[in-house]
Amino acid sequence: MKSDSVRSRIKFALSSVCVASCVLFTPVAPSVAKAADISLPNPQMEAGMSVMQALAKRQTSRSFSGEELTPSQLSHILWAANGVNRPDSDGRTNPAALGVHSVEVYAVTAEGIFLYQPQTHTLQSIAEGDFRMTTTTGQPFVGEAPLNLVYVGNSAAWENAGRGPSGEKQVLFDSIAAGTMAQSVALVAAAEGIGTCVRASVDHAAFSEAAHLQDGQTILLAQTLGVLP
Repeated sequence: MKSDSVRSRIKFALSSVCVASCVLFTPVAPSVAKAADISLPNPQMEAGMSVMQALAKRQTSRSFSGEELTPSQLSHILWAANGVNRPDSDGRTNPAALGVHSVEVYAVTAEGIFLYQPQTHTLQSIAEGDFRMTTTTGQPFVGEAPLNLVYVGNSAAWENAGRGPSGEKQVLFDSIAAGTMAQSVALVAAAEGIGTCVRASVDHAAFSEAAHLQDGQTILLAQTLGVLP
């Protein structure tokens, strides 16, 4: 709906990727309609600053400029979260216990909810509409930020790998993995001039419904991102 100014800015920011025009639905209930999947540009490995410089700049931010993220910034953030850095072995940018990549990354924007697909470096559309406030229990800045990531553990990955630790250990391993993923995102964000805030305050019931999560999927944490003022 091009009359919506927030949607228009997002479409401009994502003009270099494949996004189809579609109608927004109310965030009160999940929509069965989907926005188009998004093909992300390749991450630029030579971009950014040193790890030490990024660590020096890393801090929690809850105030953002209102600018949208560029396609390149979106690409770098998601690749840092769970990207493939060794294609021959499906090696990722972050470690995973027993080599089981059981944590999935959901990207939530004013456009909708998307699931990051590491092997193709794309965003798979899950639901259309503005569900950003389902990723919080009421923090207003979350609904204004251009991007929220939700890290979700999936027990099916353990079952498929045939390496099934107890449910308690699965959550522990997934939580450790999600923590490393969020820190990698924070470092890339610092290098890009993007603020981040890692949060445990997720409305589990609302987001689970909006994202169509299944039994065995566990919300671990969320991370809000936006350009610094």
